Amino acid sequence: MAKSKSILISGNPFVQIRDTKEGDKYTMRLVYNLGDIYEVDANGNRRRRQQWKYEKLNLWLWNKKHLSPAESEHNRVAKEAAKLVREERERQFLSKTQGYTFAVDRNKINLYDWMEDYIKEYIKADERVIRLSIKRFRAFIDSNKRYAIFSKCIHPDQLTPEMVEAFVDKLEADCRGEGAKTLYKRFKKIITAATKQGIFLDNPCDGISAKVEDEGRLKKDVLTADEITRLIQCKFDRQSDDVRRAFLLSLFTGLRYCDVKELRYRNINYEECTLTFQQQKTKRTNTVPLRHDLIALIGRGEPDQLLFHVGSPTACNKALQHWVERAGINKHITWHCARHSFGALTYYNLKDLRATSELLGHADTKVTQIYTKVFDDRKRELVDSLPAIE
Repeated sequence: MAKSKSILISGNPFVQIRDTKEGDKYTMRLVYNLGDIYEVDANGNRRRRQQWKYEKLNLWLWNKKHLSPAESEHNRVAKEAAKLVREERERQFLSKTQGYTFAVDRNKINLYDWMEDYIKEYIKADERVIRLSIKRFRAFIDSNKRYAIFSKCIHPDQLTPEMVEAFVDKLEADCRGEGAKTLYKRFKKIITAATKQGIFLDNPCDGISAKVEDEGRLKKDVLTADEITRLIQCKFDRQSDDVRRAFLLSLFTGLRYCDVKELRYRNINYEECTLTFQQQKTKRTNTVPLRHDLIALIGRGEPDQLLFHVGSPTACNKALQHWVERAGINKHITWHCARHSFGALTYYNLKDLRATSELLGHADTKVTQIYTKVFDDRKRELVDSLPAIE
């Protein structure tokens, strides 16, 4: 078991070295002094307690009486690296706790490392897409002969508007629907945050946008009422009952995958036949009515019990596509198509934009207007289906 040894570099945080099981090495970690807090014990006595925070460094030192030249050089490089990390963390710590700002040495910053630190502290619902945007940017760098030299390290001044435009072109070539726009929006969000911290003098993403063909129209396939009926009637061996029931619930309520997989029986009001939940994306609370056949589909269970046990989004989408093909439907259907199908069919039947918006939990009817385009397309199909005039 490693034990604290001593302070290698002072400050807040300070670098602490610790013994290892091997005995011939020290590990290093950062120790933050978060100040004192006061607690009242069971007897009503007020006591002071100091708060500490620890961060492991992926650095180590040789712990030997006599070191070889190579081992001495290793220790020198590791100490210098620990010093640089400590200084950067101290600037971040003081900036966050006391509002200090510091001049940034941009030549010492590897944007990839900065992005990883940004992700560690990111707590919003789109974290997965933020991570994916970074992954796609690094894949673009690796695959581009001109920019491959930046595959391991890229400094702020090396990320130019020209490079950003090339990245956007790659996204537009590789992505379907609004994928390029979504990923670039998150990438720009990261770079904007870095600019606010002084990492960039000017935001290299300014004035650059990802284009979407037929913007304002629904890009994903939607299921018609007839196709939904065919899905309901299509049952086969080794079909996942949880995926089937969860997807049907999404089709009839418009719930996203991230919401339906977190549902518990306490979310169901059996007396009023309603489902109340907090949307993962917007954090808004939404209540949707449930038909009696959906209540029967859900069944009953303990309040804290999950309604469905479904796998990852990738696994669920594979199972859905197999189900769709077995039902004889020639469309590319993902889980989110259930939400769009519900929105399109609801608006088509009600012709009420606000009611459709409230059922979907949209904050603004502007978002819901994409479903009016589906209705317009349907009207065009009906007109075009009439016989030709001789």
